[in-house]
Amino acid sequence: MIKALETILDIVYPKRCLWCGEILDFGGGEPFCVSCKNRLEGFGSLEYRDERGFALFNYDGEIRSRILSLKYDGRHDLGTAFGYLIYKAFVENGFKMDFDEVLPVAISSKRLKKRGYNQTELMAEEFSRLSGIPVGKGLIRIKETLPQNKLNIDERKTNVRDAFGTDRSFEGKSLLLIDDIYTTGGTIDACFEALYSAGAKTVKFCTAAKTYFKKDG
Repeated sequence: MIKALETILDIVYPKRCLWCGEILDFGGGEPFCVSCKNRLEGFGSLEYRDERGFALFNYDGEIRSRILSLKYDGRHDLGTAFGYLIYKAFVENGFKMDFDEVLPVAISSKRLKKRGYNQTELMAEEFSRLSGIPVGKGLIRIKETLPQNKLNIDERKTNVRDAFGTDRSFEGKSLLLIDDIYTTGGTIDACFEALYSAGAKTVKFCTAAKTYFKKDG
C-alpha cells in the first residue's frame, strides 16, 4: 500500500535533481541527475581533512554558487543535497558515524528571522535522516557577529570568539557539528569550546566547503 502510494506521488509530483532541479528518471534511487552526479564526483576527494573533521569541496566556482543560493535564495533542496553528500563522504571513506547527536552551527536570531531558516540545519536534517543520528538542540548563538566574509583572518577569529554557548548539558556526548563553510576554523573553534565546556566527550565537524585567503602577490 505504502509503495503504491509512493509510486503515485512520483508520477504526480516527479522528483527533481537536488542540484539542478531537472526531473529525475522514474524509479531512480539517486537524488541527482546523471549529469550532476558525474560532475559532483568529478570534484574528487575531500578538499580538507584534519584530526577533527573534514570539508567536502573547495569554496569556488559552482560549489560557491550553490552555497550562496542555499543561504540567500531559499534553495532548501541544496541543504538536502549537501547533507546527502556529507553522509556519502562518511560512507565512502569508511568514517565511523558513532555520534549521539548531529548539531547544526547556530545562526543569530536576527539572521534567522531575516532568512527564515538555518541552512546548516537543513544539511543536518538530511544527514540525520540517512544516518539515523538525531539532530540535537542546545548549541546557541549568544553574540551578534559581523558577516565573516567581510573580515580578514585575525578579525574573523576575534569576531566569533565567545559567540556560542549552550542551554543544556552535553555531558558524555559524542557530537558531530555541521556547517556550510570552513575558512580559518574560528567558528568551529568557538563551537567546540562551547560544547566541551558543556561536557561533551568528543566533537567532530564536517562542512560543505573550505575557502582560502589569497596570498598577496
